Parts: sequence; structure tokens; C-alpha cells
Amino acid sequence: MERSNVNTLEMLAREVGKITGTGVAPADVSLGELGVDSLNVIELIVFCEQLYGSFDPEKIEFGAFTTLADLDRQLFALAAPRAA
Repeated sequence: MERSNVNTLEMLAREVGKITGTGVAPADVSLGELGVDSLNVIELIVFCEQLYGSFDPEKIEFGAFTTLADLDRQLFALAAPRAA
């Protein structure tokens, strides 16, 4: 499957920046370093479901060392089978 014209990583970086109040978040910095806490994770999951579609959060490697680029790749891969 090919990616659509929507730049999901850029949108994800902007949303994390809003959530943490830091502006656009760098894609290669871990969620922990960006200041994402347990309450922010809930907000982030809700946003990701809107951006990528419904998914099972338990299938995502979602920890303090996960970067936005990692998260984008994982969520895109989960969405790929549905769109095929």
C-alpha cells in the first residue's frame, strides 16, 4: 500500500507539540524526552485514531523511548491491511 498525500508524521508532530506545549515536536525524539506523560498518552491515542483509523493500542510499541517516527510507522502498518 502507498501512503496517501496526507503527511501523518507531520500532523502527529504538530499534535504532540500542542499536547506538550512545545510547538512542532521533532520526529526523532522519544515521547519521554518530549514530555509526554500518561495523561497525554490518552489524548494522543484519541488523536491517532482520528488520523490513522481505529486500531488496538495493545498492538503498538508505545513507551517512553518510542519516537514519533516509530509511532507513525507502526500505525501506518496497522492501517495498511484495512485499506488493501
